[in-house]
Amino acid sequence: MAPFPRAPVDTQNWRNIQMLRAVGALLVFFHHASAQYDAMGGASVSFKALSAGIGFAGVDIFFVISGFVAALTTFAKPRTGGQAWTFLRRRLLRIYLGYWPFFALMVVLLWKFQPQALAGIDLVHSFLLTSIELPRLALYVSWSLSCELVFYLLITLSFAVPTPIRVAVAWATLVALVVWMYVRLAQPFAILPMFLAEFLAGVLLYAYRDVLRSRWWMVLCGATAFVGFGAGYLMHATDGSWRIFTFGSGAAGLIMLAVLLERNRIWSAGRWSVALGDASYTLYLSHLPLLIGFYATGLRGYLALQPPVWRELGFGLFVVACMGLSSLLYRLLELPLYRWATRSHRDARPISVPSMTVQ
Repeated sequence: MAPFPRAPVDTQNWRNIQMLRAVGALLVFFHHASAQYDAMGGASVSFKALSAGIGFAGVDIFFVISGFVAALTTFAKPRTGGQAWTFLRRRLLRIYLGYWPFFALMVVLLWKFQPQALAGIDLVHSFLLTSIELPRLALYVSWSLSCELVFYLLITLSFAVPTPIRVAVAWATLVALVVWMYVRLAQPFAILPMFLAEFLAGVLLYAYRDVLRSRWWMVLCGATAFVGFGAGYLMHATDGSWRIFTFGSGAAGLIMLAVLLERNRIWSAGRWSVALGDASYTLYLSHLPLLIGFYATGLRGYLALQPPVWRELGFGLFVVACMGLSSLLYRLLELPLYRWATRSHRDARPISVPSMTVQ
């Protein structure tokens, strides 16, 4: 094993990480949009198959990124109670201030268009993000935010771990989780510990970002991503330990490949993909209300009556409009709310936006 890496102050922009936020958000969007696309009469069998078979893996990408960013924002900090509280406070503000506006919007939409569904919603737990029971959630993708809260609490507690052994502790925990998942291959999906393994993988990727600089690592990471996602798709690994071993490994390989490409000055993401990555949390939270609007406004029914070419073009324009609206809402709502709450420009760096997950 390579020696434990040091934690110098990191001034990297991490444009490729932001780009992968956009990729993860779009995968999730397409996963949920595929049902509307099919009901509209969409003709692309490949889009429907890939969206259904891989789209949910945006969740795995997001959890690995989340661990990477958590390490990025804490490894160089003094191990004090004040720094731990600052980290936790910023994460809580990011999550809740970004979430509550869309929670409110979803409640209104359910009240207007699906009042029978609203009767089964636990509004208090949905509001506080203290439940992961999908049928009881107003914005049902918010189960993942509840997981994030737990992981950020663990990172906060890790400030009490001495710096020389924190990477060893992360390794020990990850190995224990992998062994536990292997033993439970045929058991029901345990959400928190399994996704914690992906989160810890992201932490360790950041820890070894300087050790794994060889270009041969790019070949290995690319192969891991290809095999992981391919195996997950062929195995229909939508949950259980196999999901972590396939899509989770693939996500880790993809993220490390993106990091190596940027750190070796081979390729970095362009402005537009970085901008969409900045708005990925907003896209993640807004896409379900937007898909309800796609149906409730009659747009889906209208496109279903059009010739195939116009139908596909119309759906594509809807997707582009959703991305544009998410970027606009990020700039006009999410970021200003966070800046208002923290009273600081510096606290509102896009890289510190929590990476969100969805099923």
